[in-house]
Amino acid sequence: MKLFERIPEKFFSILTSSKKELYVETLFVLRQAFKTELVIRRTDLVSMLIEALEMSIIQADFSEEANELDSDGKADVSLSGKAHLLIRKLKVTGWLEVEYDRSSFEENITIPDYAISFINLFYDISTEQVKEYNSYVFATYAALKNTDENPDYLFQALQSAYQNTVHLVDELKLLFNNIKRYYQRITAELGVNELLEEHFDRYKERIIDTIYYPLKTIDSVPRFKHSILLRLNEWILQDVVVEAMVTQGIQRRIYTSEEEGRDDILEKINYIANTYENIETMIADIDRKHVEYTNASIDRIRYMMNADRSIKGKLVELIKHSKEVDVLDKLQAGVVVYRHSYLNSSSLYDRVRRTVKTEGEPAPLQELEADDGLIENFLSSVKMQYSSRKVDDFVEQCFAGADAFSTQDLSMDSPDNFILFIMGTIRGGQKSAFYWVEFLEGKVETGGYRLPRLVFHRKEGR
Repeated sequence: MKLFERIPEKFFSILTSSKKELYVETLFVLRQAFKTELVIRRTDLVSMLIEALEMSIIQADFSEEANELDSDGKADVSLSGKAHLLIRKLKVTGWLEVEYDRSSFEENITIPDYAISFINLFYDISTEQVKEYNSYVFATYAALKNTDENPDYLFQALQSAYQNTVHLVDELKLLFNNIKRYYQRITAELGVNELLEEHFDRYKERIIDTIYYPLKTIDSVPRFKHSILLRLNEWILQDVVVEAMVTQGIQRRIYTSEEEGRDDILEKINYIANTYENIETMIADIDRKHVEYTNASIDRIRYMMNADRSIKGKLVELIKHSKEVDVLDKLQAGVVVYRHSYLNSSSLYDRVRRTVKTEGEPAPLQELEADDGLIENFLSSVKMQYSSRKVDDFVEQCFAGADAFSTQDLSMDSPDNFILFIMGTIRGGQKSAFYWVEFLEGKVETGGYRLPRLVFHRKEGR
């Protein structure tokens, strides 16, 4: 499903209106009601809005909303009326829904899941709360270790380990990008106090203390890496364990077949193992970027503290702030400067200087070296252009409802068909394909292409 097939068309209109600040504060009040009450009554929400946003609601002009929501364009301009108008606006744009209580017919407020996700996102961004690190490495180790005592939860343990590994990789990438963002802020026009606040109050509190320090101590990768890889290797070598996971996944209606379950489980195990085998390289890059930022921050602070305070240094500072109106006025009043110029024979014309042409040496021929990476890049681009689904659709079209077809039945009227035929022949040897390929002797000429004599058979039960 596409995003705007689920979100209403006017969902973001309140964020572009002239009263966007008031609407955002209203959403935060709605979030508070969602956190504290299981059933949000409309009358209670109106009271909460009046209590939290009384002055903002009184000063706001709701004539635009009145023309939109009321046919006569006349709305109640009282404090309670404006609060009800805010709720109606949120209902029309899809941020909340209204239902009636069966016993009393009172209006209750419900919040769609997509709306509360956006509200929580806006709240986290505006409050800038320090995010707690969730010890993903230890959580992965604990999930895998716990299977000794609870073999009936092998599938849940693998799912938990996989999700924690994905979150760990995302957290490390986010950490790396945040360090780069703080590194770029050093070059901004910040004073010594701003640089110290940026380093100790923001970078240390939000990056070092919450993510980087736990990742190096209590949730260290080398501390749990060996145990995690050992358990995963044991599972790979024991078909009984993999079969038990497949059975548990089918029982929970996660998989529809044993083949699908086995492929997904092996893919998750390999992802976790590959991540922990190569994750130290990512951590090394983060360490290097952290050291670069720390050194650059210290050097910048030292430079700002030891800046030239002589007349030259003060003139440089004045020139830097010359765009400010007050500084420019004082410069014009205190410094008398005149600009003069003169004309001479070379002011209006500049003679072209000609150079003597000489015979140059021919460029040496360079021998191109074979690059294996070009072949890999070509194959990767072909795989992206001709996906498995596209190949399956081509082969299904060639079957034309029959159980089999041969090379003689094909019509090679375009290069794409030839490439899809080759890809379909290769895919016929994969387990996930719905057909298999029989190779016969001889060649077939069709559409200007010389193809091997093949027969494509549809697998039974598909």
